[in-house]
Amino acid sequence: MSNILFYTDDNIIGQSIQQYIIDNEKKITTLNYRPIVKGEDIFIADLVIINIIHKDISAGSTVALLNNIQKFLIHYTQLVLVIKSEISNLFRELLDFDDVVVLTEKSALSDFSAIINGVSNYYDYQRLCSRRKLTSRELQVLRLIISCNDNKRIAMFLNITNKTVYSHISNIIKKLDMNNSLNMNKRINEMFYC
Repeated sequence: MSNILFYTDDNIIGQSIQQYIIDNEKKITTLNYRPIVKGEDIFIADLVIINIIHKDISAGSTVALLNNIQKFLIHYTQLVLVIKSEISNLFRELLDFDDVVVLTEKSALSDFSAIINGVSNYYDYQRLCSRRKLTSRELQVLRLIISCNDNKRIAMFLNITNKTVYSHISNIIKKLDMNNSLNMNKRINEMFYC
């Protein structure tokens, strides 16, 4: 990778990633995370890493922002997002674009190494890319849950039965490794509130 752009704020995860890239003798430009949140200072680079772990800005706000500036982000060869492991699956499902690598603070160093040293072939890059797990209907149900709708309202909006809504919610919980609806609600709260 010839040009690496890293958006982060001064937190331990950001400092660790930055130091790892520097230790691997790669050229890196580090920018503050706040300008990208405001939609300013969007630069073009071969690899862009955005550290979304932030104490003042919710991951939900960041998803909305990334979906809004999607047309600028497609100019990058690779886009890598670093997110908390607890909400990474939920975060990925809410992004409106493909071919993004979502890493967590618990990701293996080999994944970071593969990204900053340049992935050797298309297969390795596809292995690193995060794929959606939910169907389009399950994603609709998830977005309605996030919008604070109960099962009856979701059934009414989607013109389906309550039983079908419950089935979709069960599939969402299973596919996103949330174990139960209480964990799902906790993760949604973690994502949208700092």
